Amino acid sequence: MSMQVRDLIKAVRGCKTQQKIREVITRESALIRNSFRKEDKINRPRNIYKLIYIHMLGFPSEFGQLECLKLIASPSYIGKRIGYLGLSILVKENQEVLFMSTNIIRNDLSSEDRYIVGLALAALGNIGSSEMLRDLAPEIEKLMESESSYLKKKATLVAIRTIRLVPESVDRFIGKVRTLIGEKNHGVVLTGLQLVLSIVKTEPETIVKFRKLVPGLVRMLKSLINSGYSSEYDFRGTADPFLQYNILRLLRYLGEGSKKSSKLMADILTQVGTSGGITKNVEIAILYEAVLTILSIESDSKLRVTAINTLSRFLSGRHNNSKYVALNTLLKAVNTEPKSLKRHRKVIVECLKDQDISIRRRALDLVFGIMDKQNVESLTQELLDCLPKAENEFRYDITAKICTAIEKFPPNDKWQIDTLIKVLTIGGQYIRDDVSSMMTSVIGRNPDLQYYTLKKLFNILLNDRYRNQTFLQVSSWVIGEYGDILMQKSEKDGELITTTQALDLFQILLESSRTTDGTKYYILTALIKFSTRIEGHDELIKKIIKPYREHVNVELQQRACEFFLLFDYSEIRDPILDRMPVFVEKEIELEIEEEISENNNKGINYNLQENTHTIQNQINNIQNIQNIPNVQNTQNTEMNELLMLNTDTKKTQTQNKQDSLNFLKEIFNGSSSSNTNNMNNMNNNVNNNMNNNGGQDLGLDLGLGLGLGLGLGMNNQSQRQNQNQNKMQMQKQQNQNQTINQNKNQNQNQRQVQNQSQNKSQNQNQNQNQNQSKVQNQPIIVYEKNGMKIEMNFKVGNIRGAPAVMSIIKTTNSSPLLISNYLLQVAVPKTLKAQLSQPSGQNIPPNGNGSINQQLQIIKMVNQKTQLAILLRINYVINGQKIVENKEVSNIPIIF
Repeated sequence: MSMQVRDLIKAVRGCKTQQKIREVITRESALIRNSFRKEDKINRPRNIYKLIYIHMLGFPSEFGQLECLKLIASPSYIGKRIGYLGLSILVKENQEVLFMSTNIIRNDLSSEDRYIVGLALAALGNIGSSEMLRDLAPEIEKLMESESSYLKKKATLVAIRTIRLVPESVDRFIGKVRTLIGEKNHGVVLTGLQLVLSIVKTEPETIVKFRKLVPGLVRMLKSLINSGYSSEYDFRGTADPFLQYNILRLLRYLGEGSKKSSKLMADILTQVGTSGGITKNVEIAILYEAVLTILSIESDSKLRVTAINTLSRFLSGRHNNSKYVALNTLLKAVNTEPKSLKRHRKVIVECLKDQDISIRRRALDLVFGIMDKQNVESLTQELLDCLPKAENEFRYDITAKICTAIEKFPPNDKWQIDTLIKVLTIGGQYIRDDVSSMMTSVIGRNPDLQYYTLKKLFNILLNDRYRNQTFLQVSSWVIGEYGDILMQKSEKDGELITTTQALDLFQILLESSRTTDGTKYYILTALIKFSTRIEGHDELIKKIIKPYREHVNVELQQRACEFFLLFDYSEIRDPILDRMPVFVEKEIELEIEEEISENNNKGINYNLQENTHTIQNQINNIQNIQNIPNVQNTQNTEMNELLMLNTDTKKTQTQNKQDSLNFLKEIFNGSSSSNTNNMNNMNNNVNNNMNNNGGQDLGLDLGLGLGLGLGLGMNNQSQRQNQNQNKMQMQKQQNQNQTINQNKNQNQNQRQVQNQSQNKSQNQNQNQNQNQSKVQNQPIIVYEKNGMKIEMNFKVGNIRGAPAVMSIIKTTNSSPLLISNYLLQVAVPKTLKAQLSQPSGQNIPPNGNGSINQQLQIIKMVNQKTQLAILLRINYVINGQKIVENKEVSNIPIIF
């Protein structure tokens, strides 16, 4: 015989392992099945109780569903109560067993015992399906008119579920609203208000009808506020707070967009907003709902000020939940009530020191929202004071807001420079990537402040040489770029700063183990710039640079070698190391028109090409002077492969997509060894040339942009050759077409075949155009992993008369971790030419707080239809792990 319910619970609790629990449940389930099989009516309710407990433990209990139907069909109230309880827990809405109970529930709804009717209504309100509610809607409507408040409440709750699952039944219940709200029983009124809210959400056009209820709702709310103590509805000293809350919520919906209704409720909202306290949860809930109502309706400025003052009281309280919701609500009111918010600046700033990180984040957003040119200095100082004590994750958010404020509301350039220096010194590595460019831009466009900035940075470096790496990099760049101004003006002011001091400081930083290789790149560049800014120190600079020609880091070694060799070629060194022009930030816009694309190319590539042509001419002059053979032809193929600028047009046949993808794979994977051999051969040729010319090292063709310049120069020559070949091929093809058209002996069948093929090609072109238009209208997600998502959108157009595809590449980070050292490389088939702009940064902030944008231009180099295919190499570091992945983008339906 099966045990009692309490004995089953005691047995389960006494088990020490999961295996023991399974044994107890399995044995008891077998006994329950045996009892059901014998139709044991006496123990059936107890078995259903035990099945409910077994279901709560996660074990199978479906075999007791039909027994629940037998219990609700029994005449006794106890059996129905246990049966409806089991039905609500063991049966789901979409199971056929529930539909079998429709007639039983209909009979119970017509029972004379209101408690049995209540059980049926409770079951419908919990698990009633749309079919059941649609069939039983007349019975529900009839029960809403019952004289019993107990049944009215339950029937109204079932009506709310019916409206949610069967929206077309709204008209059936609209007429019952006024009667329900006019009841004396607060429970019935409360369910009536919930019914109105459900109707309004389902059919918003009914709001106009329900605005007639506003005067009655206002009177009801006023009576609740002014009424004395009532034991029936009092809750911790507040008269029926649940009813007050729902009245305010309904008034918010009815007053939105209606000045007349808003005017009727203005006085009561003022009374609620000023009379309530903030010590109890019920008081805070009512005040918060009143504030939301005030900010949503067509209220006047005085009433909105009252709402802002109430939220400020929340910020002064001790409840973190009330602080959080208050900050969120104030953020929404920034654009509508900025003056009122600025009066509570002190309270908002205090929230930046809260222990809860979520409150600090909301407070930071709100502080930034109330910033303007009048208060930017004081608020920025408050943020700087919070920066040293902040966590690393929160520190990045603070520096981002400060830098945005510096860029958006700078009172003057001197303050902008001082604040940027503070951010660099305090923020460390947790700053935006564009802070360095912002700093150099401000210095470049303000010659009067250059000496002030240089002196300040130099003194900070002298006092604390081992600041964070970002500060060292910016300081090195600025001192190297404008070092002559620092030396000249310091001598006039009597505070002599010698060149030897600066060089010794750079040497100490280079030799320090705390200086990263990335910072050493900047220091070496500053040293070589010093050689052109200040004369007479070349030997000392050579002495500092020389040891790094054999450094382990390849890039550091390459820079040192190239910089060291530049001392022998002053005619190249001066133009290369000339002072940088003033940086002007511009937004990159992707346009199809040829003129705009040319302007974009000027901004991105034109200066580079112009500089590389100048450098190429300088190198040619040096080679002619020293009788060195030109190695351009030797390097042509290798350089073009390295720079992904292949323009080989010998293959004029149409290649399929798989061939293109195989070629793309070879760029990053398959051809690495061959490229290495080619580069080794190229280096051997150069070394032989050097040996033939007295052992002079002329390694100026790689690095410093020189290799890129050679590549572009050679690529221009190959482009001219390819254009000539394309013209000859087009002429041959035209001659062939003329001979074909002159042939008049084609029969009718051939003409029909041609017409059919033309129709097919036209249909294919139309489909291709449709696919291309779809691609141009919506971005394509080409990579999504580790929270990083790369999106590309494509536009087909022309660049200088050549067919081209232009794309904006947007990279975001939705993970909670910072993504650093981001690098994207692009490869295309040999029939295409790719030009990828520099990324807007190297670090992607977490939680979607920023992105990196790049512009990609793909130009067709041959006169044939080409299927667009791209291979991406994605490099980044997340959570200390370096990730390098190749991604094929072959599903682009663009043929141009």
